[in-house]
Amino acid sequence: MIWPFKPRYKKKIARLEITGAIASGTRKRVLDVLDEVEEKKFPALLLRIDSPGGTVADSQEI
Repeated sequence: MIWPFKPRYKKKIARLEITGAIASGTRKRVLDVLDEVEEKKFPALLLRIDSPGGTVADSQEI
């Protein structure tokens, strides 16, 4: 019996980890990384946030 093998390629998941307080510098870096993830057309994004908080506007924009 012939088994239907799937193509040998791996879809990679983008992983973004944010640690520390969220401020304007963090926001800019995160938005740059999100643009890069979108350009490279990752099928999924794993976002991990370990933050005590930060500014309201920057956190909302992320």
